[in-house]
Amino acid sequence: MRILLLIGGLSVAVLLTATIHYIVSMRERELAGAERELSTLNLSLAEQTASATQSVDLVLTTIIEQLKAEGVATPEDYVRRMGGRDTYQMLRARITGLPQLDAVTMIAADGHLINFSRYYPIPRVNVSDRDYFAYLRDHDTTEPFISEPVRNRGNGSWTIYLARRISGPDGGFVGLVLGAIELSYFERIYKALQPDADGSISLWRRDGILLARHPMLPDIGRPLGQGQFLKVLEHARSGVFLSAKGLNDGARLVATRALADYPLVVNVTRRLDAVLSEWRIQAWTIGAAGTIGIAALLLSLWALARQFSAYEAATWAMDAARRAVEGREQAEHALRQSQKMEAIGQLTGGVAHDFNNLLQAIGINLHVIDSRTEDERITGPARLALQAVERGATLTQHLLAFSRRQQLRPVPVDVAALVERVSRLLGRTLGQSVRIETEVAPDLWPAMIDPTQLEMAVLNLALNARDAMPGGGTLWILAGNRSVGAGPVLGMAAGDYVVLRVRDTGTGMPAEVQARAFEPFFTTKEVGRGTGLGLSMVHGLATQSGGGVELDSRQGLGTTVTLYLPRARQEADAPSAGPASTGTAAPPAPETERADAVGIGEGCAVLLVDDEELVRSATAGYLEQAGFAVREAADAAAALSLLDHGFRPDVIVTDHMMPGMTGLEMARTLRARRDATPILMVTGYAEDLTSTAAAQEVELTVLSKPIEPSRLVRSIRDMAAVEG
Repeated sequence: MRILLLIGGLSVAVLLTATIHYIVSMRERELAGAERELSTLNLSLAEQTASATQSVDLVLTTIIEQLKAEGVATPEDYVRRMGGRDTYQMLRARITGLPQLDAVTMIAADGHLINFSRYYPIPRVNVSDRDYFAYLRDHDTTEPFISEPVRNRGNGSWTIYLARRISGPDGGFVGLVLGAIELSYFERIYKALQPDADGSISLWRRDGILLARHPMLPDIGRPLGQGQFLKVLEHARSGVFLSAKGLNDGARLVATRALADYPLVVNVTRRLDAVLSEWRIQAWTIGAAGTIGIAALLLSLWALARQFSAYEAATWAMDAARRAVEGREQAEHALRQSQKMEAIGQLTGGVAHDFNNLLQAIGINLHVIDSRTEDERITGPARLALQAVERGATLTQHLLAFSRRQQLRPVPVDVAALVERVSRLLGRTLGQSVRIETEVAPDLWPAMIDPTQLEMAVLNLALNARDAMPGGGTLWILAGNRSVGAGPVLGMAAGDYVVLRVRDTGTGMPAEVQARAFEPFFTTKEVGRGTGLGLSMVHGLATQSGGGVELDSRQGLGTTVTLYLPRARQEADAPSAGPASTGTAAPPAPETERADAVGIGEGCAVLLVDDEELVRSATAGYLEQAGFAVREAADAAAALSLLDHGFRPDVIVTDHMMPGMTGLEMARTLRARRDATPILMVTGYAEDLTSTAAAQEVELTVLSKPIEPSRLVRSIRDMAAVEG
């Protein structure tokens, strides 16, 4: 009986816990479903709001382009040529078909109205005191400005102004073109799409001013301060959060999304009480059923106590054992997965660190060999080996590029040379079953693009093409010039573009796959063969660089991806053997430079700290050859000991990843001692140390291995000179 009572108590506890857990899970599912609905509606509303705003913006930009085409370059030209009735008729035609656009106004450089789409002749009005005029007059910008809302004194409606600056060829302020957007337009849209009677939809300016809302509130046009959604948008463009207190009632579930190109935010909300109303009914029902179940369980256990006590005890014991085994297996599986991911991350950083150390030792010794002889039989192979070192550094960067979010560094790029270099690399990568053909226009323009990211994009497209040709095929890489006129292609501005096409003879894509091909994380490959980020990365590079990307694919006929790259207005630099990378080894300097390097470090004491003896010895030898007085330390503890015993170097050169204490920790220790000796960290570590708070805190300079020795010498000399 005691065993049965114990089992009965446990059963009651389990059933009660399960009931409570299920009720809580139902609440979470209800909230998750509401969040998905709000997010979907919020995305749709944000797109409609952005489309409406972009339509107005397009009218303004079209007018500005027309002014430029007509040669309006000074404030006087603007006033003289745009004040007539023909301009008024043009403005009225521009706003036709745009219900959200109430009027378009041309404003002179002194603030008075030049022309107005609403009526002609125009009134004598000066708007130089308005926020949009003062901002655009004082800022030479091509971005639009959205004003604070203004209320119509006649009908009480609210209006915001989308303004764009008109600049002369010299950048001088010529005037403004202004579009008046009726906020009631958005209120009508929000009313038509109202999700429930307990919901609300609102439009905000990014600084917290309420612009439009349905249901209507008297707070329109008021700065309501830093709302909770503004804090959410500091970290992401969209999000869902629970607001403990709404504008006029209790807690609300809020989905917020910021427009990409305009300082506007769309919020969709529902009252929390309404979201959870059905859940409360179900919770009460399940709670009552659970109570009844517990009572029935107790009665059954009491009735069967004498007959089935032993059987019940064994059954519960077996069930508990089964649950324990399943739980342990799940925990072990999760632990193995976590350990595997951690090992992959450590392996990537460790391989990059060790490989860069090896390249550093090889590169420095090759530079030493080259600097000590003029025999071409020796210097020739040494320079070829240096090119191999540089390619090894490039390989390390390619391995790390897939896991890093790099900032674009657009420079004029010789696309023809890049195509040739990539095709050679692909010839070794794709295998003999894929034939590579290239065709480059003879007068190909240079492109304004990040060369490393462009090369990675072409490699991604080529690898996708290879996967689409399992039985082999042909891959074409084509490059040419194209001028895009006033009719925009892919939403791009008119201008000159370098067109880069990657075409294959693969299986192609069905229409439904092609429609989603650029979506992040969308992939049709089996698990383990693709992340779905390749085409998304290509699309982001092209659009962020001011160009575009086009996809044409047919099942059984292959796929063509076309990149539009903005034309560079200056010639590209001579291409290197591979993508440029900070700190990679380079061919040796001319003899005059080598001669000048001798004695460059005279009078400068250097403390060299590196746990890799090969790297440390090679670096010390080169620095001593350059005239520096070098003391070596195999780790941070040895370096601190030298400093404690009176050694005072002009510059400390240290590695980062070392046993015991890292280079960064050593630097923090020295700064804590108020030791201001300049610190130069030369590291093969994969992580960007310059972005860490610790690196900024200790004020050190970071160079990446492998680094060209002459650059290392110059950096040490410059740091010593600044300190002196």
